[in-house]
Amino acid sequence: MNLRTLAIKYFAFLDRQGKPFNIVAGLFCTALLGFLDYYSDTVTSVDYTLVFFYLLPVSFVAWFAGRKAGIAISLACVLTKMSIQFSSEEAIALVIWKNGTSLAFFLVITILIAKIRQLLRHERSLSRTDHLTGAVNIRAFLEALTNEIYRQRRSYHPLALAYIDIDNFKEINDSFSHAAGDAVLQSVVATIAANLRRTDIIARLGGDEFAILLHDSDAAAGLAAINKIREQLHSSMKRHNSPVTFSIGLLSCSEPPESADEILTLADNLMYEVKKSGKNGIRQAVYAGKTLEPASLAA
Repeated sequence: MNLRTLAIKYFAFLDRQGKPFNIVAGLFCTALLGFLDYYSDTVTSVDYTLVFFYLLPVSFVAWFAGRKAGIAISLACVLTKMSIQFSSEEAIALVIWKNGTSLAFFLVITILIAKIRQLLRHERSLSRTDHLTGAVNIRAFLEALTNEIYRQRRSYHPLALAYIDIDNFKEINDSFSHAAGDAVLQSVVATIAANLRRTDIIARLGGDEFAILLHDSDAAAGLAAINKIREQLHSSMKRHNSPVTFSIGLLSCSEPPESADEILTLADNLMYEVKKSGKNGIRQAVYAGKTLEPASLAA
């Protein structure tokens, strides 16, 4: 494992711990630096300048917990230094001046780091989101699906994947306009998202094709969820006088698949079976190891 990979995993681990953990870690680091500062100033009588070391907790908290938490840690660092310096023989005015400039420096660093993190998060979100519908794109979906497969290998929880194609979508673009087609795509994603759990994921794979990842859903639960979504989609299309229907391939995995590409291809094949049999339906199968068992067909 190279240094870059190790750093990425370390940062991802800290991100997963949440703000409270990282704020406490920053406070602990501040307290430790305060002790070292006090020791060097009063015990050894050697004046070491530790102000730049206080940037460690300030930068850490600003990155992992945000601007407000970074400002709070900046104040904690300055108050720590001031409490030590007030106990020395330095003039009060000099102590206030030195720590005032330190606080200004910490605040500038905090604001810059928090802004950089915000911009990076926004850029990452844009690179993983379909700009028209707001659904995740195929890159982000494959990453999420791969992570879910790894989780299934550890926990043996079932998962389900639905592959959805909009029937007769080309007619919308040809008969009306591309703007009307875009409105249909946006309505489809909004309807699906409104009927999913927070843990489920909707992705636009391209054109008029979508995929849904259902966490912890066996064959029965997956079919019930997709049937509900299909009914809501039909109702939404009727309200908008849209002639489209939906061909859906639903793959339920009782065993972990080999890869995200494999499960996506199998679900895609199920969707095409619906297309060949007249469109507007659901074809479901269960993935059990190397075998694919037919489960049901919903017209």
